[in-house]
Amino acid sequence: MKKILVCCGSSMITSTLAINKIKNFMAQEHIDVQFVQCKFSEVPARVAAEHPDVIVPTGMLNESAAGGVPIVKGTCFITGIGADQALRQIKEVLTK
Repeated sequence: MKKILVCCGSSMITSTLAINKIKNFMAQEHIDVQFVQCKFSEVPARVAAEHPDVIVPTGMLNESAAGGVPIVKGTCFITGIGADQALRQIKEVLTK
C-alpha cells in the first residue's frame, strides 16, 4: 500500500480538503493508498516514522523537511486551479 503525507498549517481544514480530493481520484484509479495528516512543523518526524511515498503540502513547505521524499504541491486542491495536473503527478510518483 502506498502512503501519502498531507500537511498544512493546522493539520485539519485544508489538508482534509486535499485528502478527500486525492482519495476520490485514487479510488477511481484503483490505487490503494493510506493517508497521514500533520502540521508543517511535524513533517520531518512524520517522514522518519511513516516513510511516505509522496508529500502533499497545502502551502509552502521547506524542501529540506521532506527528507528526499517527492513533494507535489497541494495548494491547487484548495484553489481548484491545477488539481488535475497535481493528481496526475501524485499518481506518477506512486506508480513508479
